[in-house]
Amino acid sequence: MAYGYTYLVLYYLGNYSNDRIQHLKESLSRTLVTFYPFAGIIRDALSADCNDQGLPFSVAKVEARMSDFLQNPNVELMNKFYPRAEKLLGTGDNIMLIQLNCFDCGSIAMSIKFHHLIVDMVSFSTFLQHWAANAQGLGLRFHPLNLIGQSSFPQKPSLPINLLPFCYLSKYLGSGKFVLRRYVFDASALSILKAQTSSFSVSRVNVVTAVIRQCFMEAVTEESARKDMKPIVMTQAVNLRRKAMPPFPDDSFGNLAWFTKSLWSYPKEKELTELLREVKKEIAKIDGEFVRRLGSEGVYDFLEELKNEMPQEATFLAINSWANIGLSEIDFGGGKPVWMSSYIPQSSEVEKGGNFAILLDSKSGGIEAWTTLDEKYVAGFEKNDYIRKYARFNPSVI
Repeated sequence: MAYGYTYLVLYYLGNYSNDRIQHLKESLSRTLVTFYPFAGIIRDALSADCNDQGLPFSVAKVEARMSDFLQNPNVELMNKFYPRAEKLLGTGDNIMLIQLNCFDCGSIAMSIKFHHLIVDMVSFSTFLQHWAANAQGLGLRFHPLNLIGQSSFPQKPSLPINLLPFCYLSKYLGSGKFVLRRYVFDASALSILKAQTSSFSVSRVNVVTAVIRQCFMEAVTEESARKDMKPIVMTQAVNLRRKAMPPFPDDSFGNLAWFTKSLWSYPKEKELTELLREVKKEIAKIDGEFVRRLGSEGVYDFLEELKNEMPQEATFLAINSWANIGLSEIDFGGGKPVWMSSYIPQSSEVEKGGNFAILLDSKSGGIEAWTTLDEKYVAGFEKNDYIRKYARFNPSVI
């Protein structure tokens, strides 16, 4: 939940010549006329300086063929695809940085990082869709940013910093070695899992979220055996646009995300169907009245209540879904991406780490779950029958 940079790489097979790369830059410049905050810098914790200075755009050479890389995705190489990675964030940071990684075969890995304080992944996807349309010459008509979020959630400089969720959730981060795992749930596997809950409707994201929760709870319980066990806090990001009444337009610009909260003081074994019901129940709590309260003066009482509910110490897991928001459809004129990935900080790059999962659309119509877990939980996590039976570990992309 820390509000630092968020990272994404889109992988495109093809022959991206110097002329095509120059065309990407020119179409990006046209797109930034509308999405001008991305060309600015961070002013403070509440605002950006939209100074139109532009954004860093670098080009790097990768001495490899993308097809070889995609057959055996390498995390260490993946992390080199990003622009410089600052350890500390603050005033003067660019809101967005882009690096184009050009493989020997002509294919590219477009890596982008943006400041989460300004926008969420939904707004970022909207920006990419407009950039892609401009690159294809579709001639999108200029229109101003949709800033309904800013009017619905006005700034409150008087709000104490210690009430903001990312402040009191960040205390659950800790030191240690955090390990990346990539689990792919194919569409066929998800169909089987969904059929086991035929008594009520669930989505692909619901199912994978419940599986990850079950695996994590079992791993923490096993590792904490014969010890004093801390409570488990699990959160999941929710897009507020579709929760508002009436709903905000999908292109509403900003960081319009909130999170569900699941607190387990005495974890016990849970059936997947039971966990699925709890996931849906938590999401249902974020409704039109909830969004209205966030945008009113009631936010003070709401955040105070939330803070008081949170334990002083806990084992923390945060889940974010980037599925179903159009990222797999971004076509700059040479075809849709064959894959996408996120950045995984290494232990030497962060003072404190945490347990996180990011859910992405897979080519098969399934879900890819990218997890970073404290090393001590990995073995217990992977003992879960649902992971062993229905997920593939880091398979070839092509």
